[in-house]
Amino acid sequence: MKYQDLKITANPALVRDHALDKLRNAISSGFYPPGKRLIERELCEALGVSRTSVREALRQLQSENLIEIGQRRTLRVAVISAKDASDVYLVRIKLETEAVKRFVELGDKTALKALVRVHKEIHKQLHKGDLLELSLAASEFYETILANCGSKVIYDIARQLLVRVQYLRYRSMSMPGRLDAGMEEWDRLMDAITAGDVDGAAKAMTQHLVNARAAAVATLEVNPLETQVETAGEM
Repeated sequence: MKYQDLKITANPALVRDHALDKLRNAISSGFYPPGKRLIERELCEALGVSRTSVREALRQLQSENLIEIGQRRTLRVAVISAKDASDVYLVRIKLETEAVKRFVELGDKTALKALVRVHKEIHKQLHKGDLLELSLAASEFYETILANCGSKVIYDIARQLLVRVQYLRYRSMSMPGRLDAGMEEWDRLMDAITAGDVDGAAKAMTQHLVNARAAAVATLEVNPLETQVETAGEM
């Protein structure tokens, strides 16, 4: 991701949503790394939008725990510890295993078709070697299951966790062997889902997230997310 990629070139009706997506992806990709101070005027210039749109986007990111208030009320990209990552994945295992069971039980053909499409996109981005797009496709895969599991409660809670782990996933994908192993896990999960195998899908999802948890935690233990200290500029 590059600085110029942040610019919103169109003038859509929902500028705030576009600004939110751009900033969320900038954080997920590491363009704005953990601890990075976010300065309103700089974000307005980068995105090409008003301060109001930036502030609304920042409030949403704060509610998603992607940014946090630092010293002197400044805003910084949140830092996630290995313990935090471990706990997030433990909750994901519980919620998303239940979600995929319900997804299969409901047997919604339209939702299944959407999931198959995303699964193909994951394969496509893996072959291209685009880690950011691969990470985004992975998020869409999980969200498709959550959005079609028949539980708004599970969806709302689990989606918040998905947003927090996107940067962790992006980092852990760079671990040797993790991409190939992860793809095999997604393939096994899809096989069980398309076969209508509720127990098999639950088992595959659990194992996939257990492995993803181990990779994310190992990544942080080897290379913790360091907080960047910046003093220039004001919000």
